[in-house]
Amino acid sequence: MVDSWRSVIGAQPHLAKWFFDPDGQPDDAYKAKVKKRFVQWVVDACFRPHDQKWLNYQEEIGLRYTPEKKNQTDGRQTPPLVPSRYLIAFIPVVTIGGRKFFADAGITGTELRRLEDAWTRAVQLHITLWSRPYAKDGLW
Repeated sequence: MVDSWRSVIGAQPHLAKWFFDPDGQPDDAYKAKVKKRFVQWVVDACFRPHDQKWLNYQEEIGLRYTPEKKNQTDGRQTPPLVPSRYLIAFIPVVTIGGRKFFADAGITGTELRRLEDAWTRAVQLHITLWSRPYAKDGLW
């Protein structure tokens, strides 16, 4: 799933540039670290309890898209802000394609519809929480 979504993101220059170093080249070390966190996010979205620790981590993820924390976690030099419009546009990238993965796993009918609905709600919840740091002056 993650590889599929990353290929969609990577194929769009306006999205791929957030993974480039100051020389305009892809930062492969950064991309590898982000991929590992992306995979963990999928697992967490499905299984992690929604407690205060989870809520705090959602705030941390959101901050990592803003100048407050962008590049600090990995010590990289990619652009300092991912605009909120790209964060919000992430929703269809990871929800629309989900149906194929669920169907390929043999899920059908009502169960498929319910799983797809639950996945969409989970993604929307995460993106909403990640968007909170953008409510500061100058970032929205």
